[in-house]
Amino acid sequence: MNDYNLFWVNYLLNGYMDKASKYYLPSYENISKPRKGNGQLFFKNGKWCFSFAITFELKNEVSSEEKEVGVDRGLKYIAVAGDKEVGKYIHFSGKHIGHIRRKYSRLRRIFMKNKNMKALKRLENKEQRIIQYWNHVISKEIVRFAKKQGASIIKIEDLKSIRSMKKFWKRSDRNINSWAFFDLEEKLTYKAQLAELEVVKVNPFKTSQECSNCGNVVKKNRRGSLYTCSCGYKKDADVNASFVISTRPSNEEKAITAT
Repeated sequence: MNDYNLFWVNYLLNGYMDKASKYYLPSYENISKPRKGNGQLFFKNGKWCFSFAITFELKNEVSSEEKEVGVDRGLKYIAVAGDKEVGKYIHFSGKHIGHIRRKYSRLRRIFMKNKNMKALKRLENKEQRIIQYWNHVISKEIVRFAKKQGASIIKIEDLKSIRSMKKFWKRSDRNINSWAFFDLEEKLTYKAQLAELEVVKVNPFKTSQECSNCGNVVKKNRRGSLYTCSCGYKKDADVNASFVISTRPSNEEKAITAT
């Protein structure tokens, strides 16, 4: 166990944080009720190891600042975070993850055909660990980007209906859809709250077809990976979508307005 892990385990066991630790941040005051999640005992490199997750409840405090960044999740890029105000963005390619998913999908078919359920279970666990690792990396970098831009709100699309769209996608797209969109959302939400940021959801309707410069919504403006509008604006399509997301009202705001 390293010092960082020990900091959180002590909090889990004792119920208080060591504020003298170099790992302590004032934003951790928003954390309450730590709980131990699922654990796993395994043998690795000649040693027995035990790993487990720690989950928290977080106080929902909204910042008074209103700068926002948008996050578009998709196929070419797993995620693109964009700050429309200054035109900056970061992106995370889906090529590597797509390769991993196709590889494990192929192995899964082989094991199922041979009825090797033990190997199938090990494969599933390994695949989940890889997915969770990359979700941790991506969510951490998005939060870091938002903090660097001085944002207090991260906006994401409300993708609760994405699984119902699965049957309309191409086979290659389904490989990426297997990527845990909602695991990324969960990790992004709690990492943002730890950093004193808020994550809100917006309507995903035609975010890929709307121009972030003039607001026009034309389906043919998006051609593959490039977005080109009649107003003269040209941008990577996923970057444009992240800019659009950053300017949309949250679902909560729309509900209040309707009321």
